[in-house]
Amino acid sequence: MPRHPEVHFRLKAKNKKGDCAIYLQFIYNRNRLFFSFGQSVNFDDWNFNKERIKKKDKTTLEGKFFLNDLLERLQNLCLTSYHESMKDGIPNPAYIKTRLKNLINQNRTEADPEKSDFFLLADRFIRGEIKNRGKDKSISSLQNYHAVTKHLKNFQKATKYSITFENINLDFFYKYTTYLKDTLGLSPNTIAKDISIIKVFMGEAVDLRYTTNNEFRHKKFSYSEIETDAVYVTEKELEILYKFDFSKTKRLENVRDLFVFGAWVGLRFSDFSNIMPENIIEIDSEYFIKIVTQKTKELVIIPCHPIVLDIFEKYKHNPNKLPNTISNQKFNDYIKDVFKAAGFNEKGRLANDINLELWQCVSSHTARRSFATNYYLQGFPVIDLMKITGHKTEKAFMKYIRISKLDAAKRLSSHMKKMWSEKMLRVA
Repeated sequence: MPRHPEVHFRLKAKNKKGDCAIYLQFIYNRNRLFFSFGQSVNFDDWNFNKERIKKKDKTTLEGKFFLNDLLERLQNLCLTSYHESMKDGIPNPAYIKTRLKNLINQNRTEADPEKSDFFLLADRFIRGEIKNRGKDKSISSLQNYHAVTKHLKNFQKATKYSITFENINLDFFYKYTTYLKDTLGLSPNTIAKDISIIKVFMGEAVDLRYTTNNEFRHKKFSYSEIETDAVYVTEKELEILYKFDFSKTKRLENVRDLFVFGAWVGLRFSDFSNIMPENIIEIDSEYFIKIVTQKTKELVIIPCHPIVLDIFEKYKHNPNKLPNTISNQKFNDYIKDVFKAAGFNEKGRLANDINLELWQCVSSHTARRSFATNYYLQGFPVIDLMKITGHKTEKAFMKYIRISKLDAAKRLSSHMKKMWSEKMLRVA
């Protein structure tokens, strides 16, 4: 008997046409399980070393699936059932055989191939067919689904690991994350996003009863994010930037004004770069921006800062009273040119790379971080800020706050002085 559980696929005797029925043999802890599942192969098409069909495009008798994929799913189901059950003792062969029968019966009764194909379900996400409580997914979410699906297909092609609902297990997790890290060179946070999206796909598959595989919910099936360090621009720096003369370089002037606008309204680039005339409203002689955000579909209402009103006046010739928008990629390139030209060359603002100058660290997202951080430092209530930024949880909001150690020390110093003054008044 082998020390570790082993799954083998054997052939029964040939018939007159040379075809052989395939059966599964599972050996574990002095148990031998034999399982026939109604599939056959020509004797000459069988690879006895790999225990797989030589022709990879060979399908099952129903023509719905690749036969090798079915063998892979059966093998993984055996091993998954074994490892899941071992915590309560050695599993009974009848239990494992029942799970194998359920898988085969599910395949036979499926009229819709989407119920057995991981990538067809992923495509439904990409098309926006699968919604969140009836709400459409954001464009960025659909793009993320597409990127993850592309990664998975490339992984499958490179490693020959079949991506099926039953194969999304810890073995897959270890192989896939290693592939993303070592082969594609992706960052930990990008890998973590990939894994979280795969969990979304699998959660939907379980809800739709396409699979009973819950191994993706294992505590080890997760990838830790690394908290990214990012900069923010102070109110004083925003004023300096806004007053800098870019009149001879209209391209940079437009980008500068769009960045400053974003830093005073706190919206994402996808929102503040696409403000429409109808988003600017007047209530009780005051101007507000009222918009449903693209990413979270949240309605937010933002009061217009005097600098925002000044920008509206400057660009009143445009329908939306703002500079002409450009792509996020070009904006991120140009905004660095803006800050560099304006002399923002201070080093040490980015804690994880103190040699970078400030202009090298800014992006479109810096505007939103600056808004959140500046008002947070002023003591504006977090719950009210969240209603403006559209964050649903305080944890998500606090990721936007970028406070340096000096900022924290200054806040503590101010608090100490305030408490001391109050104490002295009480004594007096």
